[in-house]
Amino acid sequence: MAGRSVAEVAVEIALDEAKRGVFETANNNRGPRIDEYQTLANKTLGEKWCAKFVFWCFEQAALRLSVKNPLPRILGAGELESWAISQKKIVAIPALGDVFVKEHRHVGLVSGSMTGGTFPSVEGNTWAGTTFEKRREGVYALKNTKVVKCIFLRLA
Repeated sequence: MAGRSVAEVAVEIALDEAKRGVFETANNNRGPRIDEYQTLANKTLGEKWCAKFVFWCFEQAALRLSVKNPLPRILGAGELESWAISQKKIVAIPALGDVFVKEHRHVGLVSGSMTGGTFPSVEGNTWAGTTFEKRREGVYALKNTKVVKCIFLRLA
């Protein structure tokens, strides 16, 4: 893994989680794997977990690379956005491994390059391809997240 950043490895880990099929048990912010994300983040179960998932991915990547996790343990989207602004971590063009905050309330990872105003992402505590009523909350790799609704944090 020489030469790879924590952010790049975090994306690989996140994509593996999406392929694994991690879902909530009853759209209740709980499930065996989701409880692992939440326990590592702050030992509190049943909360919104999108930022906890991203933190977990970065923590796993840092452990694999034997380095310090560059993502602080900030578990709210708004708080993470405020921290990134104060630390001058905001970038205009998303790149692989950037963390994004969408509409001040949801956190995910950029998993590829921006094309035509959208970018691919991997996110926890979300759903894809269904109506809200038929949703199945979990970890998903998405293809067309809109840039205009997001701010981007670059940690490296």
